[in-house]
Amino acid sequence: MTVVLDSRTEAPISRLGAADPESLPDDISKLVEAHGGDNWIRALSLNPDTARRFVRYFEQLFSATGSTLPLAERELIAVVVSTANGCGLCALHHTHALGAALDDHAKARRVATDLHFASLTSREQALADLALKVTQNPRSVDHADFERLRREGLSEPAILEAVETASWFNHTNRIFISTGVLPDDRYFA
Repeated sequence: MTVVLDSRTEAPISRLGAADPESLPDDISKLVEAHGGDNWIRALSLNPDTARRFVRYFEQLFSATGSTLPLAERELIAVVVSTANGCGLCALHHTHALGAALDDHAKARRVATDLHFASLTSREQALADLALKVTQNPRSVDHADFERLRREGLSEPAILEAVETASWFNHTNRIFISTGVLPDDRYFA
């Protein structure tokens, strides 16, 4: 293993480092390049199989097409879960993506800072509340939560996708919190 440093800060990009970019398999090099060389993919490239699995799921879950929930709602869930878990890397990354999806970066930052100031629609609030329950106490999710989402116009496949998104972000957050992946500077701009 080679410890890869962030070129601007000279700090390791994670507690585990990252693979030497020169020794990566071609497909992993392409994944790193496709994701802007961000620290998260460089850190995952330490284990090419982990990087492949992670990126495959991530790209399917956050594709602009082929999902039941609009991208902005999936990004909302990602920010709510990541903020609740204290995953700075994912909260920063997905706050930026939420702002782009909403075309409202201020609202995205409000979601990440304090949901009470975010002026969410009733549908967004129902999704945020579900995401928090899945994160903090999944046994507390009940029929009433799903009925609330149905009243907001969500189909059962969309509700399942909301649960899936929240659950996947809990998984992702635990990987990046545990390995201590350093957020890229561009997310602080």
